[in-house]
This record gives sequence, structure tokens and C-alpha cells, in this order.
Amino acid sequence: MAIWDKSIDRRDFLKTAAGAAAAFAAASILPKQGSAAPRDIETTAIKFSEMEKLSPTEMAKRSPLREYGYNWLMDKANGLQDETIKKVVLEGLKSPKPLILKKYPDKASKEACRKALLAAGYIKEENTIDQIFPEVKNKLNFWDAAGAGWGGHHAYPCGLITHVATDLQTGLSLIENYEQFFGYSMNRELLTEAVLLHDLTKPWILQWTPDHKCLPEIKIAGTGCHHIQQVADCMYRGLRPDVVVAVAVSHDHAGWPSEEKKPVGYIKAAAIIAGKDPIKEGYLAPDGETLPLPRRPESFLVHLGDHDFVLTSGISSWTQEYLKKVALSDYGLTKADPDSSKFYNLRNYVYSQASDMHLYQILVDQGYDAFRQAVLDIVIPG
Repeated sequence: MAIWDKSIDRRDFLKTAAGAAAAFAAASILPKQGSAAPRDIETTAIKFSEMEKLSPTEMAKRSPLREYGYNWLMDKANGLQDETIKKVVLEGLKSPKPLILKKYPDKASKEACRKALLAAGYIKEENTIDQIFPEVKNKLNFWDAAGAGWGGHHAYPCGLITHVATDLQTGLSLIENYEQFFGYSMNRELLTEAVLLHDLTKPWILQWTPDHKCLPEIKIAGTGCHHIQQVADCMYRGLRPDVVVAVAVSHDHAGWPSEEKKPVGYIKAAAIIAGKDPIKEGYLAPDGETLPLPRRPESFLVHLGDHDFVLTSGISSWTQEYLKKVALSDYGLTKADPDSSKFYNLRNYVYSQASDMHLYQILVDQGYDAFRQAVLDIVIPG
């Protein structure tokens, strides 16, 4: 049965998923009282000494956020009508493999691309081919990847799942809003395709590092490298122009000329990497200065849906400061440790199990003591 079916109670699903996950006792991180209390998320308690040994992949495997969000995304992907895009998305949700790397099999080809991007003004002189095309050191998984670069939104194991699921749900809800109040019907399929595609290169560009952070990400054409590489990958695969444009617009809209220059630049930079003519392929209008006309409205909703970082980036950093207090008081970390892999591992595990958003609501609604207890219910000192 579909995980998003309204007949399924989320609380029952999460309890079932968590109960089957491990041999540790299930521990609810939520006090049950209070009208503003968030929904239950059942986690499996683990000792701090055992948690320290876990890799980001192992953390994600234990996460109830992964269980629910991943199945929800897979259900949406399986419902796609375009079989080509459906195959790309399903493969990406399982184990992303950037096809664009086939175009750059050696250092010489990568350096030629770097020089072309530099000549067009899309990168800086100091940007290296290893930053543009990071080496794939381990198996890439969508479900254990961070949702953004270190210090950004959803930067924890399985954060990409929660980010993309939120984006898609927001976009679909926005379509309903415009239908209800304007009688303006939009293409749900196009929006769903674009959202499910738009971050499939993050597991590659933001690979986990030995210090439990992510690879640093450079900018190409003024935005994150992952975005340009994903647009390029879509082009290289020969996906439909309307979905390529919708993916490109996820970072910046085209509502007025000064803003439209940004996605136009993203498309041009991606076209250099993909070896495509953006006008001939239909990614840009004939003059090469705007998106194809008339502009499709779905791409704007992809962009609006990708805005949960406005809330989640701040909450991630604010929650982290309170988590540092718990680390110092209860887990034996010193004042130097919060800026080391020892704290990053604790942070990654706690966020991957309950999310920074969930913990922050406990902090706001119930105070620091409840927040601290929620953390202790996830990671047992000792």
C-alpha cells in the first residue's frame, strides 16, 4: 500500500519502522502533553560510545525519517508517466550515478571543461577540476546524503530525503492553492519530475568526509556546483527541455529580468559541461537571453518549493548551539570538541534520528530541559 495513503496513520508507520530497525529499546523523544506538541517520532536509543563508531550510512539506516520520507519519495517516483525520467529518478533515489562523468573520463577532458567555464566567467581561476568533478570515493546513496553543504539546511545523514520530500509536498500544495483561488491548473507531473530530479547530484558533490562533514562545494555561475552539474546531467541524458528548464529554475525564478539572468546563466554554464547548444535544444529562447516563451509556471513552483532553507538553515544552526551545551554537560566533550569530528558525529546522529526541526520545536515549545531530555533519549551517555 502506498505510504502516503491517508488511511495510513503516520504514527503507526513510524512505530512499526523503528521497532523493526534494531535490537535497542525504542525510546520516544516526545513528552506527550501540550497542544502544540509535534507528532511522535520513535527513535532507537544508543550509547554514546556505540554511536561514535557509526558511519553516516549506518546512521541513516537507523533513521525513522529515512523510512518514512524515502518510501514517500519512491511512491511519487513510481507514479511518473514519462518512462525515461521515471527510470532516471528511480535509479537516482537508489544509487545516484552522474552520467555526465562519462563525458569526462580523464584529467585532460576535465581541464578543458574547467577552462571553458573559466573563459565564460562561470568559475574562479583557483577552482580545480577536483572541485568541479569530485572523485567518487565510495558508493553513492541518495538516502544517506546531506541535504546541503556543511552548515546549511538538512546537513545530516538522510537530510536530502527530508529536504526533497518537503520541497515536493510544498510544490504540490502550491498547485492546489492556485487551482482553488485562481482556477489556474498546472502540470503536477512536470513539477514532480523536476523536484525529484533537482538534487540528484548532491550525494556526489557533497560526499561525506572522514571528519563527518561534507566535501566543500564551490560555486559555478553564482550557485552551488551541484545545481549546475544536475542541470548538465539532465541535458546530457537528453531529458525533455521543459523539465531541464524547471530543474534549472529551482534556485532562482524568472519573474523579472534581473532575476531571470541567473537561471539563464545556469543553463548556459550547464550546457558547456554537457556539450549542448542551449538554444538549439530548446532550453532558452531564440535570443538566448530568456527562458523559452511563454514561461511555464510550474518552474516557479519548483523554485518556491525549494525554499524550505529559509526556515531550516537558521534552525539547524540555532539547534546546534543548544546541542553543544548538552554535549558539554552530558557527554564529556570539552570546549574544544564542538568544533571537531567528535561533536559532528553526535550532531549528525541526533539530527538524522529526529531532525533539527523536530528538536527545535521541543526547545521552543517546552524549553531547554525538555530539549536536553529528548537528546538524551536518543543518545545515552556512556
